[in-house]
Amino acid sequence: MTTVFIAGSISISRLHAKVQERIKNIVSADFNVVVGDAEGADTSIQECLLKYQAGKVTVYCTGDAPRNNVAKWPVHKVTSKAKAGTRAYFTAKDLEMARGSDYGFMIWDCKSTGTLSNVIELLKQKKKSVVFVNKKTDFVTISDRAGLDHLLALMSDHARIKAEEKIGLSSMVASLGQDQLALAPQADVGVSASDTPKDKTQTQVAPTGEVSVLTDSLPSAATPESVAVIAEEWAIAAYDQNMMLRAMLISALKEHIARAHLTQTQAANVFGVTQPRISDLHGEKVELFGLDALVNMATTAGLRIEMHVREAEHHRKSASAAA
Repeated sequence: MTTVFIAGSISISRLHAKVQERIKNIVSADFNVVVGDAEGADTSIQECLLKYQAGKVTVYCTGDAPRNNVAKWPVHKVTSKAKAGTRAYFTAKDLEMARGSDYGFMIWDCKSTGTLSNVIELLKQKKKSVVFVNKKTDFVTISDRAGLDHLLALMSDHARIKAEEKIGLSSMVASLGQDQLALAPQADVGVSASDTPKDKTQTQVAPTGEVSVLTDSLPSAATPESVAVIAEEWAIAAYDQNMMLRAMLISALKEHIARAHLTQTQAANVFGVTQPRISDLHGEKVELFGLDALVNMATTAGLRIEMHVREAEHHRKSASAAA
């Protein structure tokens, strides 16, 4: 039986309708759920689980008793050697939940280091997370290093600096390695048509209550219609890759500006652009930058750009089907 680790930022006390719908799908699928006992998102998640009459819930806490357990669900007590009340003390239960789950569903405010640590810990264990980015009201699936980099690009400079101070973010990310993490296929919990990832992977609940993963299903014989479908899928994949590369370059440039303690005017002079362009960069307006412009800015800043190219598995399958 699939176990889902649901958590979120303490600053989030009201769950977006999309998050509530996803939790409803998780409950409907009869999955096991593990959740923390903190204020903020943990308590809101518990209340949402109660609303949908979830039965298979375990509340994790560090110490003798949970701070919040709205439905008196079973409790898993975690022992921590850290000093009571410290970050390490409460992190112990998060590590235990990550180890005991198959999948993560996180609600993130683009700055919470606790939620970010959960995503990274799940990646270390080769487990996927779906992250609801609260300020963008959208889902991001994190299954590899590139996905994590895209998520980190959503953080402000101030949030990145704080994350370095609190959890040593750069070191945590570096520990994952440079290559993409190869994850075994897993069910994407409660995906609906409106937020299905662009790779066309989706889930549905079978009549037996089990979860089946549906991947690309292409006709064995090529037809004009099938070729058109494949071409459209490749175009979507190319756009996604382009946007991801732009986001990664913007993140790197923002980090460089922060490390060098440059004002926007100084950064504009260094990169040979106008100050409004630096403002757009800080605002993460990815759609306003082309790859050429970002590469030029990065090169001017003295940054080294490396590129690794390999054929995507779904692309090979689609090409074979169209042959």
